Amino acid sequence: MPQSQTERYLDLAHQGRNAWWRYALGIITITFFWLVLGYVPYLLLAGAGISGQLIEYLAVNFSIFMMLAGLVLTVKLIHRRPLLTLVTPEARVDWRRVWRGALVWAVIAAVIVVIEHLLYPGRYYLSFNSGRFFVFLAVVLVLTPIQTTAEELVFRGYAMQGLGLLTRRPALIAVASSLVFTAPHLLNPEVHEHGVLIMAANYFVIGMLLATITLRDGRLELAMGLHAVNNTFLALVANYEGSALTTESIFTARELDPVYSLVTMVVGTLVFHGWIFRRVSENPE
Repeated sequence: MPQSQTERYLDLAHQGRNAWWRYALGIITITFFWLVLGYVPYLLLAGAGISGQLIEYLAVNFSIFMMLAGLVLTVKLIHRRPLLTLVTPEARVDWRRVWRGALVWAVIAAVIVVIEHLLYPGRYYLSFNSGRFFVFLAVVLVLTPIQTTAEELVFRGYAMQGLGLLTRRPALIAVASSLVFTAPHLLNPEVHEHGVLIMAANYFVIGMLLATITLRDGRLELAMGLHAVNNTFLALVANYEGSALTTESIFTARELDPVYSLVTMVVGTLVFHGWIFRRVSENPE
């Protein structure tokens, strides 16, 4: 029987060396680069008494870039396979898929914010400051796609292909990778304010969305585009007070509504799947 798209994607792990100790060493390497080397700027800045929105934003992104560096070393030197195998079974990245995922989710995110504004008048206020916004605009447009792609390569690409060596059940792989994705996000300040369960559910749902579209499409590009535009939209268009990444957005919500966020994320997930995969079936590539 011909391989499904999901199986073809998961089997890319077989292009490398997959002894258990290689994954153990890989996880240690990625974690060390991310959580140890990546937080050196925080220590230096704290010691020097330097702070500010832009500085903190750059420091957070530096930790993710170090995670990416750890992943590159892991895939290239420990597993001995091309980094592209985390993205696609094809010879090159399909940038049309990246843009398709980004544009569809941008529309969904905008609709979610507009509906929230209509349901809860006064929650959002205009926070645009031209002097600070355009500095953030340049930084966000450059750094955020790299940051989100790094997370996709680790949490969807590396994690799910590794899990695919243990089980061939896509649902189990999606759930496990989403739990891994949720765990570090529980350190965000929103969790302390709104509670572990409701915020964990929010992170888990977005993780499941990214995991299921990757497995269903048999490649990572849709998730790369969706994640990039989600974080960019949050940073530049509609952020909220107390966000883990405080930025100079055009609009700011006075509070995060975790229940509204969870419900609309579930609905948005269904809409995204219905729209993207209906279009794919009508226009097979």
